[in-house]
Amino acid sequence: MILAQAMARGRANNLDAVRLAAAAAVVVSHAWPLALGKGTAEPLHHSTGQSLGGWALGLFFFLSGLLITQSAATRAPRAFWAARARRILPGLGAALVLTLGLAVASGGAPSMQEAAAYLLRGLTLVSIEHDIPGAYAANPWPGTVNGPLWSLFHELAAYGLCFALVAAGLLRGRAGIVAVLLGAAALWLAAPVLPVARLSAFAPLFLAFALGMAAWRWREALPLRADIAVGLLLLAFMAGSWPPGVVALGYSALVIAYRLPPRPLRWDLSYGTYLLGWPVAQTLLHVLPGLSAPALALLSLLAVLPLALASWLWAERPMLRRARPGLRSV
Repeated sequence: MILAQAMARGRANNLDAVRLAAAAAVVVSHAWPLALGKGTAEPLHHSTGQSLGGWALGLFFFLSGLLITQSAATRAPRAFWAARARRILPGLGAALVLTLGLAVASGGAPSMQEAAAYLLRGLTLVSIEHDIPGAYAANPWPGTVNGPLWSLFHELAAYGLCFALVAAGLLRGRAGIVAVLLGAAALWLAAPVLPVARLSAFAPLFLAFALGMAAWRWREALPLRADIAVGLLLLAFMAGSWPPGVVALGYSALVIAYRLPPRPLRWDLSYGTYLLGWPVAQTLLHVLPGLSAPALALLSLLAVLPLALASWLWAERPMLRRARPGLRSV
């Protein structure tokens, strides 16, 4: 089976399950610095050079590159950006309100102006505020109420670049996507010396996104085989570098999503899990101080999934259905 054939089957796949697993990996990874203090190494960091959460984020951006490129290539501009807004903003708004409420319950004391600024800055995606005065003051990592939101700005920036590249016709030919990959790789190589911190953070994520774009561009020739996935994972382990690691994870995820018997999830909980995992973990540490990192990881997953379900049922899905009945997330 090739990727194009697999994607033509619509929702009969395991993509939602793969994305939920990646979101759960982020929650688990963050349990270590949240339980033990800022600067604590997360799982896999010492052995692979990237944390468990970092690899999961790379996988998210790879899959976004694949799916967003398809959306940009098949939708009118207005429909494309409307779909992005419907997918991102309702869940984000709900997460920001809940995060603020949990922060206040933990002892945070923002003024009305500070609370409004927190919500408005979060919704812009450009200038997201992570700290609320007094929140989680006794926790090992005090003050920071929802760290993972930083990646949403980079996600939106990748959407914009993808849309521009598709609109310019650069993905129609082989040379165009090769140029995109070379440009993304050059940006990644230059990341350590880039003068702008936000651009340095964007560079590896956009490389992962560009690799997903390439997978979509070459979907008519990309076979999905388990033996290739195993080989890529072995090569990535030996190389110990970001690009081969993302390629191996991304390709393996596509094999799992499209080659295994499809078990579509009834609810898409990945976005809510990603957005709410951090404040849930901080609240658990506030209520149950002294939790070990593994215990925090387990309890965070158990606690965040019902909240992610509520986010999907009452914030995310209603906006998607308002656009098109039966629509999920693309």
